[in-house]
Amino acid sequence: MNPRLFSDVQQKVERTAFEFKKRAEVIAREMERGARGSGLKGIGNRLSDPPMIDPVRFKKTLVILLKVLVVVELVSAFLEGVNNAQWGRFGFDLILAGLLYILWERLGNLLSERKEEAKRKMETASQEIRLWDALLFSLLWSDEIYSDIPQDRRRIIVIAFTLIALGVVAAFMKIGTGLMPLVITGGLVLGAVNLLVWVVSLERGEKQALQTELRLANEVQTSLMPKSHPDIEGFDIAGLSVPAKEVGGDFFNYTCFGPKADRLGISVFDVSGKGMQAAMSAVFTSGAFASESRQSSSPADILTHLNGAVFSNSRRGQFVAFLLAVLDGRERTLTFANAGQTKPLLRSGDSVTWLDSIGVHFPLGMKEDSGFEERTVQLARGDILVLLTDGFTDAMSADREIYGLERLQHFFQQPGLEQRTAEDLLRAIRAEVQVYVGQAPQHDDMTMVVVKVT
Repeated sequence: MNPRLFSDVQQKVERTAFEFKKRAEVIAREMERGARGSGLKGIGNRLSDPPMIDPVRFKKTLVILLKVLVVVELVSAFLEGVNNAQWGRFGFDLILAGLLYILWERLGNLLSERKEEAKRKMETASQEIRLWDALLFSLLWSDEIYSDIPQDRRRIIVIAFTLIALGVVAAFMKIGTGLMPLVITGGLVLGAVNLLVWVVSLERGEKQALQTELRLANEVQTSLMPKSHPDIEGFDIAGLSVPAKEVGGDFFNYTCFGPKADRLGISVFDVSGKGMQAAMSAVFTSGAFASESRQSSSPADILTHLNGAVFSNSRRGQFVAFLLAVLDGRERTLTFANAGQTKPLLRSGDSVTWLDSIGVHFPLGMKEDSGFEERTVQLARGDILVLLTDGFTDAMSADREIYGLERLQHFFQQPGLEQRTAEDLLRAIRAEVQVYVGQAPQHDDMTMVVVKVT
């Protein structure tokens, strides 16, 4: 191997290192002059609008720089070994590089396994958050945390971290004399911390405002639902609705038909989606239904006319699954029309069946010209009728298995249920679903009305 060639390469490496050193000294002098009041404003103006940083690309760049530095160190040690026959440094650097590579791989695998655990600890730690857990979470989830920052706030975060980086540089380069380096470093870091605290407080204020709006929407939605169970001769009725969030898209209500109030309409519907948008659509649908129910007592007619209102006033792609059942106390009959809602469940004697509707089954708002039909079922004393949304049957356990229609049907096949009140049955089925779900979060709104024929 040509020693002259290695000598030329070594000189280039040393020249590059020298240029980096000179460049650092120039930057230090500029910042020192700025500390005296000459150029700090100009440097600050150049740094006040930093480019947006992609955290993934930034991490990759850092890793590439580290690899380049390691390679440069190994090449330099190899050249020194060739020229001076001193291979100790090269051997040491080579072993150290191998150890660092193994450590890097092991650490990467370990951290990838700890990622979900670190997030779970932060979510469940409440007020007792350990410093190590917070550090580990912030490092492992840095990409996701940064992506969750609103787009219009990211530049402020970038500026804050730029100030912290400048503070670190100022501390190492000892800009100025006496206490001046400490003053410059402290000022930069304090300014960065203040910016970060301001962003966090701003986000918290907006979150609190949103929570207030959701609470008010919840109060409006709750006020439109029944405050008590209806009292109609021949039936024992109980219902509830549990939103998955502060407000939801599920809704149920009772409507009396006829001057003697011996015919009771039970409406159970589910707006696609969750949250504020679904809640507002549910409130609109409830108002439109109240208007249509004053014009007719036929479930089929009401849903047919209501479909046109929902189609005209809802966003495309948003539908309403609606079940309207009318109970007749004198005839002991159930007449219902179903627009895409979960089928009613009827226990009569020893049989438990899901009641199929007839005609169109599309949810409201899917097609403008949908026309619905109704079906009448004779009821008997002791029968149990269940009207519900899919939030109960689709309730999911921690293993991501749903409760399902079969489990609900099996529950109502138990002997002795005819001796219990509708309220008792409602509490029992809710408790069973909660036991099945365990600690898993509620994924969908849950609404159910239980009717017992007395």
